[in-house]
Amino acid sequence: MKRFSFFLLAICITTISCSKDESTREEEQARLDKMYQEIIDYSQINSKSCTNPEEWTFMKYSPSNCSGYIIYNKAVDVAIFRKKIDQYREAQGKFDAKWGVYYTSDCAIRPAPTSIECIDGKPSLIYSFVTHQ
Repeated sequence: MKRFSFFLLAICITTISCSKDESTREEEQARLDKMYQEIIDYSQINSKSCTNPEEWTFMKYSPSNCSGYIIYNKAVDVAIFRKKIDQYREAQGKFDAKWGVYYTSDCAIRPAPTSIECIDGKPSLIYSFVTHQ
């Protein structure tokens, strides 16, 4: 019985010590920054010159109305790209909850981009605004 009690105590101590997240806000922010940079690098937006807009596309960054769009080269594996974005969004959500980060925005519904153009060698989102009279 003593052996079982000791074993149970060891598991409890291990669980508590392993689940205790003692990283600082700065360390966690650095991890988020690294994840974001990996998304940008994978998108090829800064490493590949835009000479043909047909080589580029975009996706909504998240389902939220507050979300913007992210441009990426069509040569990238979209499943891997989406997974990187989803992992970043999940980590950002945990960071925000842990550190009490709240965003203020009116989150007005933004129109979707209509196309991409190459401007000064960089892919750029183009929006066509239609006004109704």
